[in-house]
Amino acid sequence: MKNIVLLGGSNSVMVNGLQKGLKEYANVTNLALGSSTCIQNLFEVVKDKNIEALTNADLIVTESNINELYNSNDVKEQLSMATIFKNLYYLYGVLYKYQKPVCILVLPFKGNHIIINNMHRFLANYFRHNIVDVQRYYNTNLIAEFGNKFGAHQLAVINRNIGKEIAKNIDCFKVSNKNLDINLPEFKIVTPENMQRNGNFKIFNAKNSVFDEVIYRLEKGNNLSFKGYENYEIIGIHAWNLDVNGEIAKLSFADSLKRNGALHLKSNKISIVKQTGSLNQFCEIQAEPMIDDKMIAKFNDENLSNTEFYHAAFSWYPDSRTVPYFDLIAFFLCKPNPKMKLFDLSVIPTDKDIEIDKDIDRSYLIPNIVFFKDSMEFIDEYIGHLYPNITKHIDKVLTPQIINKVKEQLSQTKIEPQKEPTSTIDLEKQITAKIKNHLSYKLGEALIRANKNWYKGGYIKFIFEVIKIKKEHKNRR
Repeated sequence: MKNIVLLGGSNSVMVNGLQKGLKEYANVTNLALGSSTCIQNLFEVVKDKNIEALTNADLIVTESNINELYNSNDVKEQLSMATIFKNLYYLYGVLYKYQKPVCILVLPFKGNHIIINNMHRFLANYFRHNIVDVQRYYNTNLIAEFGNKFGAHQLAVINRNIGKEIAKNIDCFKVSNKNLDINLPEFKIVTPENMQRNGNFKIFNAKNSVFDEVIYRLEKGNNLSFKGYENYEIIGIHAWNLDVNGEIAKLSFADSLKRNGALHLKSNKISIVKQTGSLNQFCEIQAEPMIDDKMIAKFNDENLSNTEFYHAAFSWYPDSRTVPYFDLIAFFLCKPNPKMKLFDLSVIPTDKDIEIDKDIDRSYLIPNIVFFKDSMEFIDEYIGHLYPNITKHIDKVLTPQIINKVKEQLSQTKIEPQKEPTSTIDLEKQITAKIKNHLSYKLGEALIRANKNWYKGGYIKFIFEVIKIKKEHKNRR
């Protein structure tokens, strides 16, 4: 089998989505992380431990446009367009250096997506990276409004089949044929282990089925010095705020975003305070401070106000809380190259899509979603998306209503003396039998079965079962 390296956000993390489709025809090394933009993709492609996988890859698939759209539109984070464009240039430049086939995946998302999607299209044309433009497909086939129903994540069945087609047709993805001298900056990943540590540090190993990270805890009484890294800019941070005992916090997704740790980057000239949540997270340091010999990283024990925000750390929520420490994995540094020339944002149109050069456009691999959305598999998952709590609704709401209604009917029914129940048990049996013959009960049972077997076409079968149940009930009456 061929080898694919996958870079991206939560759309690449979803178990039954893109990665599952790719795995049908290839060995996949998945380096994706949820709630992260292209800067996390860049972080992974310069990380030493990933070089072998990237060097041996037959294809590198990267997606990040949805996260860039989300983070730039977030009222708190407001990630700048200039930062996004620059980091995309860095990412696609580093991937160009690998001289491997690259597939840029532009996924569909609602809102003002033109400028950011155009950044991906422009740089695909410039570096001659292959591109699969799903957003353009949705627009062309007039199904963008339908796609908007699913927010940041299209149905897994769609992304899964897109991944399947990409992997199945891997040989059509070509290496860039351009000869570019792009003078990239020098990137460096710095962990607390190779920084000067002042004070005592608790060290943890956060490990699950996907991640395995060494974490140093910044708290009152300790700090990290950046001595030896002067003239680098701090452009990103990798963090994972654990429980007080160093275990991975067992919280719901929403609560994980409202339980935050606060980092303070401090020098004589700069003071930056930023919070991240209780999940494995990577985000930009938007201020991109230049390191000097006085720069330190510490926990925000002075309780200073945030100077910048991360959309996946709900520090502004009334019920949010800040833990008395900050759990750090790594800093991402960049030393600018004076010879490098970045494109100005003015080259990116904001009112119309950039045309993709035909020789790099692989959008023809997108399955026919116009037809596909009428398939049984699609309909099942769509209904599951619309009614995710349908079984709970039946158990908690519908069944009690049926029971109460039947009890009411029985209490109003005149019971013949010879048929009068001799005990409470007889009465319960009579009620149970009545309930099970009730139309609503039978429909509820059928709906539960459909929900449990959605992946086998359960909801389609449910439609025909409803017709049958109603017909039988009518005949019996």
